[in-house]
Amino acid sequence: MRLWNIYLKPAVHRVPEFWSHEKIEYIRRSSQEGIPPYALEEAPSKIGRLLDRLVFKDLRPREVNELLKKADGLDVDVGLDFFGTRLTAPIYLGDMSFGALSGNPNIAIAKVSTEEGMVAGIGEGGLHPEVAKYRNIVVQWASARFGMDMALLRAGLAVNIKIGQGAKPGIGGHLPGIKVTKIIAELRKIPEGSEALSPAPHHDIYSIEDLAQRVKALRDLTGKPVLVKVAAVNKIMYVAVGVSRSTAEGIIIDGAGAGTGATPISVRNHLGIPIDYAIPVVDKWLRENGARSNFLVIGGGMLYSASDIAKLIALGADMANIGTAALLSFGCIMCHSCHTGGCPTSLTNMIGARPDLDIEWASAMLRRYLRALRLGLKAILYSLGMDSLKELAGRRDLLGLYYADEAVASTIGVDLMAEGEIAYFQEYAPTMPREVYEEGKVPIIGMGGVVPGYTYPARRPLDLLRIEAAQVTHPSVDPYREEVDVRVYVNGFSYDTPIVVPGLERAAVMAGYALGALVDGAGCPEPEYCLSTLPHVRLPPSRDIEPREGIVIIDERLKGDAWLEEAVALLDEKARQAGIREKMTIIAAGRLSSGADVYKLAALGADLVEPREAFELLASRQAPSYAAKRRWYENLISVLTKELKLAMGAGGITDYYHMVGNKDLLRSLDGRIAARLNVPVAGN
Repeated sequence: MRLWNIYLKPAVHRVPEFWSHEKIEYIRRSSQEGIPPYALEEAPSKIGRLLDRLVFKDLRPREVNELLKKADGLDVDVGLDFFGTRLTAPIYLGDMSFGALSGNPNIAIAKVSTEEGMVAGIGEGGLHPEVAKYRNIVVQWASARFGMDMALLRAGLAVNIKIGQGAKPGIGGHLPGIKVTKIIAELRKIPEGSEALSPAPHHDIYSIEDLAQRVKALRDLTGKPVLVKVAAVNKIMYVAVGVSRSTAEGIIIDGAGAGTGATPISVRNHLGIPIDYAIPVVDKWLRENGARSNFLVIGGGMLYSASDIAKLIALGADMANIGTAALLSFGCIMCHSCHTGGCPTSLTNMIGARPDLDIEWASAMLRRYLRALRLGLKAILYSLGMDSLKELAGRRDLLGLYYADEAVASTIGVDLMAEGEIAYFQEYAPTMPREVYEEGKVPIIGMGGVVPGYTYPARRPLDLLRIEAAQVTHPSVDPYREEVDVRVYVNGFSYDTPIVVPGLERAAVMAGYALGALVDGAGCPEPEYCLSTLPHVRLPPSRDIEPREGIVIIDERLKGDAWLEEAVALLDEKARQAGIREKMTIIAAGRLSSGADVYKLAALGADLVEPREAFELLASRQAPSYAAKRRWYENLISVLTKELKLAMGAGGITDYYHMVGNKDLLRSLDGRIAARLNVPVAGN
């Protein structure tokens, strides 16, 4: 049997992504040579993560990098104590389940973690018998309880209760049925070929008090320390303090852009905040609440270098969670097909598909990569004049931030060295997956690294806003199993969705009418469904729009002197101040394409949203018949509504009107955009 043991060329993407060929090459060189190409970057970046814009103020990168060849001999301790087990480096290797990965990668990760003195999370979905042989693992108690038994719980060094993950905060896990083969079904105790869907919330954890009971029960049952894994969400500081008060021994925080499993694209791209915004505020709040001592903080999400780890620890973490980079070390090409069962490098393919990953080759590559990270950390710590990793934790005073704004620098607690904008804009043409219009399915994707406006280009300021998701302090809602009400009311008439359908052609008009949506056009069988029959005013986006009773359509096709999102936010605020908000209906119409866009504009103040771009993309496609085209439009309306419900459910919102004008549900990654939209900066 042939085993997979080679590197393929990385995938080529039409829009730049975080996991660029340069980053993949950095990881591959480290994995082949056992020494990183560099420990510190020569200069801060003008785009990308805060980690890429942060520098250690007193270090000269060239001098640090020259230390790499002799770093192994430096008398510096970069290890730490992990509940009685001494680790050689502050590295926690992902929580990647058997099923999401194809088995051999799980074995390689557990093997190398144990042999190299690091630790690995096994993820949700049962304990692979070969993985069970290794000591330095952390088992997971997740919402579906897949494969849960006492043998699993008592394995390894600790237990983690998974509340959320960076790729899909506030929603449950999803292993497609095609990947639930015989062995996966046996381990997870579910029927072969069935979809493994984890509920969004734990149905026995709806508060910090519930979490505390579960922590104590698992600790008593296993005799092991208990960690709680959450996604980095807008109010992560409250979550972290709550976790500490549950008596858990630590928290694992997964930042936006993390993740190796299947996730809805609209959720991956818009929910949660990056780890470098989350860690500083978590560290600060834990200290202020007297809860930082002896409480382990592990942070992850798009980390790959010794520089990343060192900066994250200086921001306030104790350990770094590395997942995607570990897979890149032994062959991942970032093709985003993890969920399909057809991985070209045998890392996430369907169990039983051939060829299998060569465990020995993968182990060798991962071992050298981890050693390279350890060497880089030693060089950085030695250059800082420190003897141990503990001296670096929470030393935000050592860092300087370039090419950002004062609001962001102040939020994360570092000195601003040079002004700039976080927002990363680039124009590109959007796409519409076939499953949207042909099947009415919310599009799913594998692998992370995409945070619009941050690690991936934004097309408008709206992209820089991040949506809140529930984690521990209040429960999320599963829109597939629980009621989420998105009905809206205009002039005393009820519509089944807040999505306004542009009447681009007859098929669109009739699809909107069939699904109970308001249509921006004419020709509806009942006049109440067509905007043309309702009294309204249509205006270009402007800061000068004054509130009035009735329907106000803010349409960015009319140009104007302000952003659509800015005009909506200001008009909503003015109407509330004038006391006439309940008598006015705001409709936002513009270049919008997802249910997440609808959510954000609603939170800024829109009652209904017309995502014209999505419908224009569909209008440009030739259909075999009028009936097919109408069905396509119906599927699109259904998908946009489902995406909206997913985002609402992730935040525990069950009624659409609970979010209209509620800007507290949003956080901005960019301070200037935050100021113009009156939205807090992420981390506040």
